[in-house]
Amino acid sequence: MAALGAGGAQSPHVVNAANSLTFGLMVVTSFFNSALVNLTSIKFALIFGTIGYAPYAAGLYLNSKNGASWLIILGAGLCGISAGVFWSAEGSIILAYPERNKQARYISYWLMFRVLGQILGGAVNLALNVDRDEQGSISTNTYLVFVALQACGPFVAMLLSPPHKVQRKDRSPVYLNIESSTKKEIKSMLKLLASPNVLLLLPMIWQTTWSEALIGTYATNYFTVRSRALGSLLSAICASIANYLIGFFLDWKKPSMNLRGKWAFIVVYALQGGYWIWAIYIMNEFHNAATKPVLDWTSDGYGRAFALYIMLQVGFNMMYNLTYWIVGSINDDPAEIVRLASIVRGIESAGQCVSYGVNSTRFRLDAVAGINMAQWAICLLPAWIVVRKIGITKDGVYIHEPAIYAPEEERKKLEEQGVHGAVADGGRGGH
Repeated sequence: MAALGAGGAQSPHVVNAANSLTFGLMVVTSFFNSALVNLTSIKFALIFGTIGYAPYAAGLYLNSKNGASWLIILGAGLCGISAGVFWSAEGSIILAYPERNKQARYISYWLMFRVLGQILGGAVNLALNVDRDEQGSISTNTYLVFVALQACGPFVAMLLSPPHKVQRKDRSPVYLNIESSTKKEIKSMLKLLASPNVLLLLPMIWQTTWSEALIGTYATNYFTVRSRALGSLLSAICASIANYLIGFFLDWKKPSMNLRGKWAFIVVYALQGGYWIWAIYIMNEFHNAATKPVLDWTSDGYGRAFALYIMLQVGFNMMYNLTYWIVGSINDDPAEIVRLASIVRGIESAGQCVSYGVNSTRFRLDAVAGINMAQWAICLLPAWIVVRKIGITKDGVYIHEPAIYAPEEERKKLEEQGVHGAVADGGRGGH
């Protein structure tokens, strides 16, 4: 729905304001996710996190049907309460469940599954709106499909295996337990938030998802309904391919982890710089046009404007992939991974809250693109300070695989079974 621009609505302003509310609430629920996991389980957190999406889609349906906005606001609030937990829970799962030496690949799978929802949604959008060659809202029937799919979420989440039952190929166990009181857990979250690596990564985490609101508003303002539907489908396919490539590169064992991290960072950030310059140029041209363009796939100039939309979506997803690989590479402790995922999701949500708030106004889009580029520039140096040390042990050894976490007693069992690379107490090591 986000890939349609403004959730498929005719005007982006009400929907962007609702999304700002959603992400504002997600900041709070994301930071308390580790405490919730401590009190219940990661499976319960995932189930709870899925319950708020269907009411929000129902609000978009009602708004499109008769112009009522009350359910959008209520749905946005319910989604904000649950989605912060969902984001943090799924982030924790994808960082902790796979084998350590396949983490980047599984992050890619995760993000590919994420955009698979967009591919499915895009196919539905295009099928139901293929004749809509004018600006406006998508067909109301589209929302009913989304409501039905999202209502299945809690039941699908029940299928998650608990950590102790996960069967890894290398036979190493999964640790995702937090054994502390809620008060201690909150203190641990604050302590981790103040650690040097996390502080240096905060600008990058904030910037990772800041562009989503701009991309959607750009689509809403300048494209017809069926062009937006095509964009939601095609951008998901392109993003899946990009995620697959970057994930398998980051898991390629021939270069060291350090070299892979540096090259991925340089390529992703160089591409970002290029398409932000392009975005400012095109959005400025559209803003200053005598007549605001509304582009259909039959229109002159559609190709370059649509290509910008696709590139912004692909860049958004590549940043996601890289950010989670970096976060997953700076710590091995399972409890810390849950906290890190909560911090990442909380900061992302805070950024999106502000971003959607900005885009709910009539602020010119070329200026918003300029803000995005400024944030891109600000996070370059702090993030590079962290990236240049990834995959280097304290004694200066460049490793090719991350270590398997295990407490001392489990480490001995793993070594007896022939599973190498395990380290006690979350230290760094590897092959």
